[in-house]
Amino acid sequence: MVRAEGGFAYGVVGADLHVFGDGQPVYVLENWRAVPPADDAWLRELPSRMLSARHEIVPFTGRAADLAALHAWRLMDRRLAARWLHGPGGQGKTRLAARFARESLADGWKVVSAVHGPGSVLPPPGSQDLTTDGAAGLLLVVDYADQWPLPHLTWLFSNALLHRPGLPTRLLLLGRTADAWPAVRATLADLQAATAGHPLTPLPADDPDGADGTDGTDGGSDAAGGPGERARMFRAARDSFAARHGLPTAADIAPPMPLSGPDFGLTLTVHMAALVAVEAHRAGRRPPRDTAGLTTYLLDREQRQWARRWDRQATPDATPPDGMNRTVFAAALTGPLAPRAGVTALASLGAGGPRPAERALTDHARHYPPADPARPTVLEPLTPDRLAEDFVALTLPGHSADYPAQDWAPSALHALLPHDAGTPTAPWTPRALTLVAAAADRWPHVRTGYLDPLLREAPWLAVAAGGGALGAVAALADLDIEVLAAVAAHLPNRDDADLDPAGAVLAVRLADHRLAATDDPAERAAIHLDLGWSLAGAGRYAESLAATERGTAGYEALARADPDRYEHELARALNNLSLRYDRERRTEEAVAAMERSVEIRRRRLTDPVGRHAADLALSLSNYGNLLKHAGRWLESLQAGSEALARYGRLAAAHPGAYRADLAIALLNHGADLSAALRKEAAIDATRQAVTVLRELAADHPAAYEGTLASGLANLASLLTEQGKHAEELLTWHLGSGGAPDPELLPPPRWREEALAAIEQAVEIDRRRARANPAALEATLAGTLRTSAAVRHACGMEAMALTDEREAAALSDRLGDAAEPHRAERQATYGSQVVPDVLDDVQLTLYHHLASADLATHGPHFAMLLDLHRPTAADGPPRTHDLAALREAVEVRARLAALDPVTHEPDHAYALTRLADALWWEGEHAESAPVTERAVEVTARLAAVDPEEYGPPLALARRNLVHRLAATGRRREARALRRAHRRVDS
Repeated sequence: MVRAEGGFAYGVVGADLHVFGDGQPVYVLENWRAVPPADDAWLRELPSRMLSARHEIVPFTGRAADLAALHAWRLMDRRLAARWLHGPGGQGKTRLAARFARESLADGWKVVSAVHGPGSVLPPPGSQDLTTDGAAGLLLVVDYADQWPLPHLTWLFSNALLHRPGLPTRLLLLGRTADAWPAVRATLADLQAATAGHPLTPLPADDPDGADGTDGTDGGSDAAGGPGERARMFRAARDSFAARHGLPTAADIAPPMPLSGPDFGLTLTVHMAALVAVEAHRAGRRPPRDTAGLTTYLLDREQRQWARRWDRQATPDATPPDGMNRTVFAAALTGPLAPRAGVTALASLGAGGPRPAERALTDHARHYPPADPARPTVLEPLTPDRLAEDFVALTLPGHSADYPAQDWAPSALHALLPHDAGTPTAPWTPRALTLVAAAADRWPHVRTGYLDPLLREAPWLAVAAGGGALGAVAALADLDIEVLAAVAAHLPNRDDADLDPAGAVLAVRLADHRLAATDDPAERAAIHLDLGWSLAGAGRYAESLAATERGTAGYEALARADPDRYEHELARALNNLSLRYDRERRTEEAVAAMERSVEIRRRRLTDPVGRHAADLALSLSNYGNLLKHAGRWLESLQAGSEALARYGRLAAAHPGAYRADLAIALLNHGADLSAALRKEAAIDATRQAVTVLRELAADHPAAYEGTLASGLANLASLLTEQGKHAEELLTWHLGSGGAPDPELLPPPRWREEALAAIEQAVEIDRRRARANPAALEATLAGTLRTSAAVRHACGMEAMALTDEREAAALSDRLGDAAEPHRAERQATYGSQVVPDVLDDVQLTLYHHLASADLATHGPHFAMLLDLHRPTAADGPPRTHDLAALREAVEVRARLAALDPVTHEPDHAYALTRLADALWWEGEHAESAPVTERAVEVTARLAAVDPEEYGPPLALARRNLVHRLAATGRRREARALRRAHRRVDS
C-alpha cells in the first residue's frame, strides 16, 4: 500500500512512511542502485569525482575477509540480524557496503538504502516499490548511522518492511566509531535481533622493501610490484585511473612514496596516492613525497578547474575562483540543501560571500552536481568526506602546509556556526560541527585555533548539535579537558536517547582525567558512581555495573570510617547498584542492596519533609518494585504504601514539588491494590494519579504523557472490570428473585469515563510510538488490547475488533517484545496478603486522597479509620485503635463543617464511638469530654428529628452522667441528671 502522511507526497509500496508533525519524513527508504557510468572526460575534470566511492572508478579490491564475513552474516540462521560496520573516514566502509549490496542483489535479495530525512532534500513525489515478493531476503543499508539520533533509528527499526514473517532481514549500519553502538544494540535486542559489531581495521602494512617495486614479487616488472594488500590496491587504483585518462599502460608508474606508513592503512589514502601518481605522470611533474602533499596536490587540481571554467564563461556575473572557493567551503560545512536554504547559507557569509548567491549556487552545481539527480539540491560537498575535511582545515589559517589559507575563512566558519547568545542554531550545525571535529583530529591548528575557542565561548553548541556531533567532539583525544567539562555541564539532567551514547563517551573521558588527578577516596567514589549512571543511559550496562560497584565499594569504606559524613552517599550508591543488579536479573543481590539503602536512609532521616526524605521515598518505591520481582508481595505492598505516604507529606510541605513522584507512587499503588483485589481503592488511587498527570502533561508533554497514558489505560481497565462485575451481580440478584437494592447498582456513567480514558491513552501511545516505535510499539499493542476489552464491555464490537487486529499485527511483528513483563503485571497477591496489611495500605492511600479532596474521599477515609484494628506495633494490646478513632472524629468534624446535613450524623456517631472506646480502654479522663461533645452534636440532630435521634441522645446523656460521676465530676453529674429528668417529664 502507499501511505502519505502530513501532506508529504513521497510514497512507498510495501513499507511504512514515518513523518514528523510538519509532514517531513524522518527517513526515506529507496531501492539500492548502482550509479550509472559517468563520462570519462567529466570525471577527469575534478579529482574529487575520480575518488568518489559513488562512481566506483576503482574496482573493489582487498577486504576479502571482511566481505566473506558479511556474506556469512547474511546467510546465518536468524530472521533478523544487524551489524555495525565502523572505521575512520576513508577506511573503505562505503565501498565494502556497495560491493556487498551488489552481490546480495545478484543473489536474489532485496536491497534497500535508508537516507536520514531531517535537513536533507527528499526525492520528488512518487513511489518506491519496496515489496519483497519473491526475494530471498532483505538487506537494509544505513550509511552515517552514527549521525542518526537514536529515536530516529528506532523508528526505522520498527518499519513493517523489516518484519515480514519468514523473510530473512539484515540491517547493515555504517559509522565512523562504535560509540553509539551499545545503545543501538540495546534497542535492537528488544526486537530479538542478532547483533554484531564489525570494526574495519587498517589495511595491513606492506613490507617496505617490497612496496617500492625493487623486487618485482607479485608484480612482475611493475613499478608498484609487491605482494601486500596495499600494493595490490595501489595497482588496481592506478590502472583504473590511468584507463580513465587514456593511458595505454601504467606499469611504469610507481607509488609516490612507500606505502608502509600508518596513513596508508586507509583505502582512501592509497587511492589518493594512485591518482596523484597518474596525474603527475601525465603532467610530467614530480609527485609530492608525503600524505599532506597528496591532499594539497588534489585540492590544487580542484582550484585549477574552478579557474578554467570561470575563464571560459563570458557572463560578468559568473562566480570567480575566489567566490567558488567560499562556496565550496560553505558546502563542505552545510552539506546538500534545498535551494532556498542554500541561498540562506551563502547570504550568512555577509558582504564577503559570493554574489549573487543564486548564480554562485548554479555555478557550484556545474562543478558539484547533486549526488542524486532526482533530488534538486544545491551545495553538494566535496567527496570523499575526508577530502572535504582537509579542504576546510587547509582553508583556515594556522597550518604550515603548502596550501593557501584564506583570511575570510574564520569569519565564514563563525557565520555558518552561529553561536551568539539568543541566536538560533543553523539547521546544518550537526554536520558542520562534526566536520570541524573530524578535521581537528588530524589538523592541530583547527583544534587549537577554532574548535577549542568556539566551544569555550559556546559549550552548549556541542549539545545543541546532537549526539553525532557531540560524539565527534568527545572523541577528540587532544581537546582541552576544561572544554569537555564545560560541554558536559550543558547535558540535560535526564535520559536523552540521542545524547546519552555520546554523553557516556564524554563521561568516560572526564572520569579518566579526574581519577588520574585525585587520590581522594570520596572524589574517586563519586566519579565512579556518576560514570556508572552515564554508562547505563548509553546501554553500556556491563561497564555501568562495574563503575557502580567501584563507587559503592569506595563509599562502603568511607562510611565505615565516618558514617555521619558518608552514609547518605553510600545509600545513594546502593540504590543505584540495586538497579544495575536488577537489570542483570540478579534479584537477590538487588533486593539486598536496596534494603540497605532504605535502612540507612530511614535511620539517618531527621526531618520527615527535609532534603533526605525524598531520597528515602525513592528507595522505598524502588524497593517495592524489586520485592515484586522477588515474589515478596506482602512486603512490596508495605514498601509502596510507605513511599506514597512520604511523597504525600513532601508534596504537602513543598507545594509544586514532588507532584510527579506522588502521581507515580499513586499509579503503582493502584496497580498493587488491584492485584490485591481492592478494586474500589485501586480506582480511587489511579483516578487521582491521572488527575495530577494530566496537569503535569499539559505543561511538559514529553516528560509526562507516557506515564499519563499508562494511568489512563489502567483506569479504563479498572472501571470496566468494576462496572461489568456490578452489572453481572445485579443481574444475578434480580434473576434469583431478590428485591431491588440501591447498594447493588453499578457505578454511574462508568462506560463514559472508561471510554474517554482509553481513547486518550490510545491517542497518546499511538503518537509516541510513531516517534519511538522500537521502544513504544509494544506499549501501544498493550493499550490497544485494553481498548478492545473496554469497547467489548461497552457493546462496541466492530471497533473492538479493529483494535484487536491492530494489536495482533503489532504483536506478530514484535514477537515476545510486544508483551514485556506481562506475567508480572497480571499476577495477583492472592492469599499471601494478610487482611490487616491491606487495611493499613488502604488507610495510607485514603489519608492522602482525603487530604487532597476531603469532600470526595473523607467519608471513606473516616470509615477505614473507624474499622481499623490496632496492631502489635501500636503499643500494648488493645481492642480499639484509639489514634485511628481520634482521627476519624477530626475527619468527620471537618466534613460536617462542609455539609452539616449530610455529615453531622456520622460526626455524632464518630464521637460516640471514640468516647465508648476510650472508656473501654481505661482512658476515662479523656472519654468524659468526648462524651460531652457527642451529647452536644446528637442534641442538635434530635432537635431537628427527635424520632430518629431522641433515643441515641438519651443513651448518650446517661453515659455522660455515669462518666462524669466516675471521673470525680459528681456535682456536674447530679445537675445533668436533674436536668435530663425535667426534660424527660
